[in-house]
Parts: sequence; C-alpha cells; structure tokens
Amino acid sequence: MKIYQMTNQQRIDYLQSHGCLNPEQVKFLQNEEPLSQDIANSLSENQIGIFGLPYGFATDFLINGKEYLVPMSIEEPSVIAAASNGAMRVKASGGFEVKTSQHVMYGQIVLEDGTDDKVFNIEKHQAEIIKLAEAARPSLLKRGGGVVSLTVQKVSDCLEILIGVNTVDAMGANIVNSMLEQIAPSISKLVDSKILCCILSNSGEEQIVNVDAHVSFDKLKTKQMTGEEVAQRIVHLSEFARNSKMRAVTHNKGIMNGIDAVLIATGNDFRAQEAAAHSFFADESGYRPFSSWEIENDQLVGHLQMPIEIGTVGGAIKALPMAQLSLAIMNIKNSQELQAVIGAVGLANNLSAIRALVTTGLQAGHMSLQSKSLAVSAGATGSEITKISEQLNNEKTYTLEAAQKLLKKLRNK
Repeated sequence: MKIYQMTNQQRIDYLQSHGCLNPEQVKFLQNEEPLSQDIANSLSENQIGIFGLPYGFATDFLINGKEYLVPMSIEEPSVIAAASNGAMRVKASGGFEVKTSQHVMYGQIVLEDGTDDKVFNIEKHQAEIIKLAEAARPSLLKRGGGVVSLTVQKVSDCLEILIGVNTVDAMGANIVNSMLEQIAPSISKLVDSKILCCILSNSGEEQIVNVDAHVSFDKLKTKQMTGEEVAQRIVHLSEFARNSKMRAVTHNKGIMNGIDAVLIATGNDFRAQEAAAHSFFADESGYRPFSSWEIENDQLVGHLQMPIEIGTVGGAIKALPMAQLSLAIMNIKNSQELQAVIGAVGLANNLSAIRALVTTGLQAGHMSLQSKSLAVSAGATGSEITKISEQLNNEKTYTLEAAQKLLKKLRNK
C-alpha cells in the first residue's frame, strides 16, 4: 500500500516502524490537542483558540548520503506529494548534494548623523565593542558562537554599525537584538550621536545553502514525451524565468511552498525566510529565480542557491511540541543539517512543478488532490469525503457546485 492510501494510524505506524517515533510521540500525535492553552497563551496575544494546519511528511529524500522523512505542515494539496515525487526522481540518480555555510546573522545599529571622524572612532574601538557585545550572551561563546565581524559606514546622512554574529543552532533574533541593545548606548556616547534604531537584519546573506541534483532522463519521461524532451523543456522554462519577472515570482513561490511547509513544521519563522530569500534575488538588475536547470552528460542538473534562515533551538522551536517532534522524525543534529534538508525540499518541489508545467500542466494533479477539500467545503463528512472526491476525479469536474450536487445525490440514496 502506498503512503497516500494509508489511514492516519497506518502512517503513524509506518513512522514508528522506521524508528522515527517512540511510543510517547505516537500517543502525542494521536492527541486531538497538539498545543495546550497555556503554551498558546504564552506565544501570542488575545488568544482564544488554536488554528490547525494539516501535518504530514514527504518521503524519498536522500541528502548527502542520508535518508530523510521530512515533516511538512501546509493546507495546499499537492505540495507534499510534489516534494516526494521530486525527491524520488533525484534519489534514483544519487540524491541531493548540499553545502551549507556558517550560521551568521547580522544586526544593525543606526545613528542619526554620520561623519568620517565618527567612523574612524568606532573602528578604533572595535575590539572593546565586540567584547561588550559578547558579554551580553556569554553562553553563546561556550557553544562556539560569538561576534565574527563589525563594520561601520555612512549611509545617507546616518551611521550604520553592522555586526555579524555566529548564532550556532539558534535562529538568533533574540541573541542579536540583546547584543545590539547592550552596546548601542556606549557607541552613541562614544561618537556623540543619537540612536535612530537597533535591530537585527533578516538579509540571510551569510546563511547560504547550495543544493545540487542530477536526474536521469529516464526518470523524467511521460507517455507522450521522452525524458530528454522533458529535460530540454525544463531547461527552456528555467531560462525563460531568468528573463521574466512574472514567471520568476511563480517559479520561486513553488520553491517556497515546500520550504515554508518545513519551516512551519519545525517552528521556524517563515516570514523571515521569505524576506531573506526574495531580497537575495532582487537587485538593480531585476528579480531572478532561486534555481536553475541545465543538461550535463545526458542528465538534467538542477542547482539552487539561497539563504535559509532557521534554527533548531530556542524560541518557538523549543516551546512547540510539534516542532520538537519534527526534528526528532528527521533525526536532525544541528541547524546546518536542517538547512540542507530545507534546501533539498525547495529544489524537489521546483522539479515537480516545472516538470508538470512543461508536460501535463499543474491542474491535473493539483485538482485531483483538491477534490477532498471541495468535498469538505460542500458539507461531506466521514466516508462521504472519499466517495465525493472519487466521483469528482472520475468526472474531472472540480467545482463546489458539482461537489454539492454529488453530495445531495449520495444522501438521497
């Protein structure tokens, strides 16, 4: 039986049989309330309830020689299926190769007026400023992190002090902000300039992930096209995205479908990731796609390079039980390993999306999975959902009106 054909309990049993879940975690997954009111109240304001999202997992990810089942939380049908489908094609050709960088987050202190002598004065006291910043988070040094850079420059009529901090396995927002607040008053006094603001930057420029994937032609073919034809069309569409902002935006949204789903499942800040990713590919020359595809040695070769701004400890990651469960399922050891998984998921979703676009089109697969949502929207419950979904798929008519008519007919029987 294929995973998508299993019941929820059978999928949980599958994860347990693969060593991804212990008995306590199985019991937690079977619980109707994955988040207590106490935790919910501590994470948000004016809390009155808990908003649920479907929680599933993608399969067949082989990344740097290690196999992963990847938890994903998303309400859009076909995203998890697409991730698994893309991963399966890459796995058959050797898997994803991923390189990550040091986990450095930047913080900015902006002073109201900037002059050359003030730049020089701050540079002269650089060592003591760094020492003061690290004193705000001594535990970070014990974990191998700390300040890695401090630069100062004039920006417009202001002075910008940019501090790079290796936050190790934490996303680092609170760490960097506390450091900035520790040193900003001293710098302000040193150069006699008022503080305009001090805040972290979500640029992600020093958290770059490079993902490579090779796919054999025979893993791309359809009933109507050879694998080589499909590969050529994928390359052609990839090149088009580099010259069309309208296409590049949707190309990248498909990548973020998978990435955001993993970020949500692991308790990470998907808003920060969206900002980092899109800003990285937008400059004076325009807006570019996150990934590219070409043909090398009779294979389709994909490459994705982008900032992935995440953590595996602290904040909501520690507070959310489901986030901890996700990390346990993947057997994640550190933030760089999670970066590698997330990057691979992004490229897998990209492969599935553009392969569908240049062959059968997206709607065929997407709407067949959307049929269950239509059945629920029409009012179907229990076994009715599957029956209405199957009829919608057989008739290839995916509208709410069609689902309502089928449900009425089913109940009249």
